[in-house]
Amino acid sequence: MNTIANTLKTIIEGQNLNYFRSININDLNQQVGTRDVSAGLGVYSSLPEITNNTFALNSNVLMQYGVEVYYLKLNFHTDDNGEQIDSILDELKPLADGMIDQLNHSGIIATGQFIDDYQLDAVETLKFTKEVLTGWRLQFDVPIFRRTFDCV
Repeated sequence: MNTIANTLKTIIEGQNLNYFRSININDLNQQVGTRDVSAGLGVYSSLPEITNNTFALNSNVLMQYGVEVYYLKLNFHTDDNGEQIDSILDELKPLADGMIDQLNHSGIIATGQFIDDYQLDAVETLKFTKEVLTGWRLQFDVPIFRRTFDCV
């Protein structure tokens, strides 16, 4: 597991949620059906997209490592209404915001950098096996320095 995945796992479990790693949100079907998700879950669900910024004066490479995390909670209403969804969103939003706060102080961010922007989108109700999940999709870029170089 890479440094970013390890850090996300530590933060999500520290928020008393289950951590899942999935290539995309649709791949959760198998995992959700076999584990208890009643406490809620944080899902690191993207393959990385990395934008590399190079600096000619010092040969550093600053990577903007794209990340997508879902914060989801079990919705006990199969025919949910707006109020039921709002209560789940209200409960999970501080956790999603807290992810950014904790990442900015985690030590993996490049020196002198921080997560500039992040996007939160409420996700429509996701139905997996017999479970119905509602929550947030959190998207952001983590600025980290590349550590290995091919020196010739």
